[in-house]
Amino acid sequence: MFPYLIRQGAASLLVLFVVLSGTFFLIQAAPGSLGILADPNLDPEVRATVERSYGLDQPVLVQYAQWLGRMLQGDLSSSFNFQRPVLEMILERLPATLLLGITALVLTVVIGFVAGVTAARFPGSPLDQALSFLSFVGLATPSFWLGILLILLFSVRLGWLPGAGMQTVGSEFSLLDRLSYLVLPAVVLASTNTAELMRYIRSSWLENMHQDYVRTARSKGLPERQVQLKHILRNALIPILTIVGLSLPRLVGGAAVIEALFAWPGIGSMAVNAAIGRDTPLILGVTLFVSAAVIASNLLIDLLYGWIDPRIRY
Repeated sequence: MFPYLIRQGAASLLVLFVVLSGTFFLIQAAPGSLGILADPNLDPEVRATVERSYGLDQPVLVQYAQWLGRMLQGDLSSSFNFQRPVLEMILERLPATLLLGITALVLTVVIGFVAGVTAARFPGSPLDQALSFLSFVGLATPSFWLGILLILLFSVRLGWLPGAGMQTVGSEFSLLDRLSYLVLPAVVLASTNTAELMRYIRSSWLENMHQDYVRTARSKGLPERQVQLKHILRNALIPILTIVGLSLPRLVGGAAVIEALFAWPGIGSMAVNAAIGRDTPLILGVTLFVSAAVIASNLLIDLLYGWIDPRIRY
């Protein structure tokens, strides 16, 4: 196990380096300029002063080397547009993103698992067909479109749930108030992954229900509940973990769009604004955090494979 962790750790660092380097050069190649330099009437001397103060007058490779050197020392630089340390800005917004992402992941696993197992237990039934239809609708519906639809229905027309923000302006923290703001973005963020997980669990559960070891367990007179939980569930967890691992990047990537749509004050909406303003240090800082989180989550999924199925060795 230890050599495996060493290899995976080295590979993860290489992936992080490639992702961050690619992001840096893509930002440099993109059209447009720094937000504060976007004014076409800006005085040339002021423009030159700003570019010199941020090091933008240096060749791209020099800028890259300077940024890489600072990052290796633990300094993520300061935001061009906000004049604040990038690390400080990310840590301020990270709890909101974690709250939204974890809530969406819990909804994905719980609803996807229950719906998938229910559909597999009654294949071909009206319940199975209804759940399958809903899963196809979830897969075919773009998240941003679903978000706009839910805002129009539950916020504008019915007035049941707030459609933007994280809490009522001017009010003190209240769990009920926070949950009311969390419902719509979490549901939208979880919709596609829930539908996909439900489809995989249904297929995996049906496949395992007809395996020889399940028929043997039933022939020994084991209760159906024990057969389902001890034999089918354990073998069905491998593809479930795979889908959960694959859904993590989409949860993180989709959070940027959903946070912007619902004005959720997380690092996703901050990254969107940073991209619009060409705030390179802030974009790279968010990319570093998000990439590290996705890589660490997938490494954890790999380790869980061995725990669920002892036949898997590293």
